Amino acid sequence: MEKRIKMFSFILIIFIFLVVTICAADLFVREGASGNGSKDNPYGNLWKAMDKALRGDVIHVAKGTYYGKGDSGAFIVRIPNLTMAGGYSPDFSSRDPFNNLTVLMRSPDYKGDNTGLPNGVISGTDDHSNLVVDGFVLDGRTRNKYKTTGDISDSGSFSGQLFEASSPNIKIKNCILLNPFGVGIYCKWEGAENEVNNTFVLNTFYTGISTRSAQNNSVILIKNCTVGFVWNQTGKGGGTSVFVGSGGQTIMENNLFMFNQMFAVHNGFGNEDTVMKNNLFYQCQGGYYKYMDDDGKNLLVWQADELEDMNDDPEFYMLFEAEGNSDAVPKLKPDKEYFEKFSNFIAAEPGKLVMNEINEWRKSLGLPLQAEGGKGPANYGHAYPLKAVVPNLVASGLKTGVNTGINFITYKSESASEEDYAFEEKEFDSFKREVSGLKEFKAKPVMFKAGLGPDKVRWFEHIAVKNDYRCVMLLRPGEADEYTRNFMLGYILKGSEAEKAWDKYYKKKDRYNKDGILMKGLAYYLDDSYTYPLAIVVKEIFTK
Repeated sequence: MEKRIKMFSFILIIFIFLVVTICAADLFVREGASGNGSKDNPYGNLWKAMDKALRGDVIHVAKGTYYGKGDSGAFIVRIPNLTMAGGYSPDFSSRDPFNNLTVLMRSPDYKGDNTGLPNGVISGTDDHSNLVVDGFVLDGRTRNKYKTTGDISDSGSFSGQLFEASSPNIKIKNCILLNPFGVGIYCKWEGAENEVNNTFVLNTFYTGISTRSAQNNSVILIKNCTVGFVWNQTGKGGGTSVFVGSGGQTIMENNLFMFNQMFAVHNGFGNEDTVMKNNLFYQCQGGYYKYMDDDGKNLLVWQADELEDMNDDPEFYMLFEAEGNSDAVPKLKPDKEYFEKFSNFIAAEPGKLVMNEINEWRKSLGLPLQAEGGKGPANYGHAYPLKAVVPNLVASGLKTGVNTGINFITYKSESASEEDYAFEEKEFDSFKREVSGLKEFKAKPVMFKAGLGPDKVRWFEHIAVKNDYRCVMLLRPGEADEYTRNFMLGYILKGSEAEKAWDKYYKKKDRYNKDGILMKGLAYYLDDSYTYPLAIVVKEIFTK
């Protein structure tokens, strides 16, 4: 190929024709398989599909248990516009996440430590905007250490959340999250299209869903979720279903908030854009709603008449809207052994619990009545069993909480073709500002050799939209200094094959930068303030 490139330098114009297609793919995963990711021959490991996936892909995952790379229980999203859909039957003919359980967790036999692992079972890094996670079980049980009595141990348990993200517009749907020694869902929350919908968040420590780090102008919809059995974490506090941050707008609709050691909703920053509609509260030990008013006072709604007044006059409670919130008994049947331990623990400090209702639940489960507190500290933080989530914790006859009887979306990737490009072979120095004709370059297809330089922060929105592209230095072959003026600006679509190739070769840039590596892209003229006054939207990077 190098001889061929040298020969081309003596030829005025040579065209290489290429059809460029942005082709989003559907990748398939089934436990125990060993294929190439097709529907008929799926991957056996979800982490491998996630590593292979490109921007816009959909990963379809069949029922089963998936432990992650090295059995670590860590699944990392590194690209934008990825959809992960679990809950498929083994042949991918149907999808029901609450019957076809697709479990992500650390292997019980994991031999490694926590060094370098992200906090979440699912964690986003780099740009993972517009991520959709639909139909998974995230279980933190095997990341924790339990005593012989079943109590959780502060020492040795992995103190992290189950789901973490830091890019805009994150959607979590039809999932079961349980047993983290920390928060269930913790995100930075950017953008106006964030959603936690029809999801169980159970047996968490500190809080179930946190919007504490929500950015200004963000919107987070929490709808039809069941959040419960929320413990205080020793020395840190917590015990709340939803912790509302000072930024953005948190909207809570049709949720069931139950069995919180403290209050169900914490609005201690006084975020007056918060919305609470048609939520059901049950057995919240510290009260329904904590908030900070305009005078900086921390106040608490914990009586039924105050809850009604909050619905009528939300503004006085630092709420943008409120209606239909109530305290009622949901028809649930939690795991017998777990509930015995949990109710004994919380009864040790009754607070605002209604003990008669607790005893009714115990009676319905065949447990002895517990008229007064038991040995609370001996019953701390037992793991909730996954098998006792559905249908046990589905509130029948109510419109609040998770609904398992809906029609679940079957996803499909979308492909879009670009025009055919005729890439003209060029030498890097033919882009120097002294060369005539460069001002005519407006999406001109070119192929050339360049070295790989560091990322830059220079944007020309008519060429590459900042949120979608990454800006890098394309160095003149032979250059190794990032402070050189002998470079062009390169723009690479995030999550594309070109970006994956860039990251792969950049690790070994010292090998490639002397002679340069082949690139194809669209060239745009910028201005003569640059030694090489072009920007390249890179389409392809390759060695042969």
